[in-house]
Amino acid sequence: MYSPIKGKQSTFVCSHDVYEKLVSTNHRLYKINELVDFTFINEVCCNLYSKNMGRPVTNTPEIMFRSAVVQYFYDYSDREMEEAARYNIMVKWFIGLNIDDSSYDHSALGRFRDLLGEERWKNVFFRLLKQIENAGFVKGKEYVDATHVIANIAIPGTIDLLRQGIKDVMKAIQKIDSDLYEELGGEKTANDDKKVYKMNSEEKESKLVEMVEKAREINQKSEYIGGIVSEKTQQLRRILNENTEENEGKIVRKKDKTKDRLVSIVDKNARHGAKSKTKKFIGYKVNSIMSEDGFIKNINAIPGNINDGDALIPLIDEKTENGFTASEVVGDAAYGDANNRSKLVLKKVTVIAPFKKELNNQGLFTQSKFTIEKTGIVCPAGCRTMVYTHDKNNEKIKFRFNKKDCGNCKLKPKCTIQERRTFEISEHYELLKKAKEYNGTDLFKEDMKQRSHIEPKQGEMKRHHGLQRAKYWGLKKMNIQAILSGIVVNIKRLVTVNSCGYQNSS
Repeated sequence: MYSPIKGKQSTFVCSHDVYEKLVSTNHRLYKINELVDFTFINEVCCNLYSKNMGRPVTNTPEIMFRSAVVQYFYDYSDREMEEAARYNIMVKWFIGLNIDDSSYDHSALGRFRDLLGEERWKNVFFRLLKQIENAGFVKGKEYVDATHVIANIAIPGTIDLLRQGIKDVMKAIQKIDSDLYEELGGEKTANDDKKVYKMNSEEKESKLVEMVEKAREINQKSEYIGGIVSEKTQQLRRILNENTEENEGKIVRKKDKTKDRLVSIVDKNARHGAKSKTKKFIGYKVNSIMSEDGFIKNINAIPGNINDGDALIPLIDEKTENGFTASEVVGDAAYGDANNRSKLVLKKVTVIAPFKKELNNQGLFTQSKFTIEKTGIVCPAGCRTMVYTHDKNNEKIKFRFNKKDCGNCKLKPKCTIQERRTFEISEHYELLKKAKEYNGTDLFKEDMKQRSHIEPKQGEMKRHHGLQRAKYWGLKKMNIQAILSGIVVNIKRLVTVNSCGYQNSS
């Protein structure tokens, strides 16, 4: 017999009892909760909240940090994380919400990321790493490598980049001087949206000239305005200088682009970069150092046009300042230049890396054909020179062979097209010599073999934990994204080594 419910019956729900029945002890989030102490985050954030003003905090730092861990663990967007925190039993339990809590709005996740900022996020990274080290891990040699991250922007061409710059200036002018705004074309100028892809080549050339002339007019007529307008006009001037030039009185796209040119107004820190001659991208590079037992010891983002090797010393220094040391770091040739080797040896860190292959674009003798001695250099023909100059600023020593010897030498066509051969070496030659000797050993081959293990770790961060593409705009937020990816793979690794019963004795 069917009898309709006449009234709604209220039931008292105890979250603890429900979770005890539904939460699986085999779930990774359960294991993370058992292994990691997250309570320190409240201490890290204690000065970010007022004790006496405002409403009581419901989304506590620990709830929001645990949410960030889950979000990057599953590579959720902010909205997907909001939904998971509302409906997923394991997620709800892990982040610390009651079973009947309605979760937070997705915007709270972004506010928390921004509230902590780049420096505090790195502090959190190292605090967690210290827990892992105290558990007996984070050991052995270190391996360093970089991976590229695509910027979260639509890449504008020259015309569209000029449009972005003009729109930025016009918005600023509108707030300060509405008359000038109208004089410069108002909405028509600020929101020019004619589709470039629909133009033929002649129309594009004409449009480029039009945009350049309008940009110059805007800069000229707004010179007297300071503040934000001045900043925007400087930006527009930079776009003009980096992307256009005059050739025989005609405005054209610049052929020789500057290395550090602005790519987009939306993400001003993204840059053109290359992982090889054929693999180019626009965005960032993320450099990371991994311990021999598979934990990320430091991670930082840099613009895509910065050399990988330039990130090594800051990575080492930051790690050392936070109490983590190592005596050897293994990387590819980008990290093994004389500057890195000489500066890090003073910090009692040895760089193990191959040397870049010697090339001579003119097909002449490379340096490997010469014999370098303590008191001079001997050329392939047997001539010896002790004449040199020392450039202390660039840490280089430049040897010069005798013009007469070079002029009478039968090997000169294979050696130099100048009057004489010059030969430049690093003032740290002895250090480099020892490194090259080590690079000929079986130990070096084993180091290179082990170094390759960092690549799957970076692939893991890219494929599964949000590092394939930038989620936000700007270098600081890109760095926070990289730090969060590093935190998650370290926590995952901790669960794995505990589950597999890895030896963690000293």
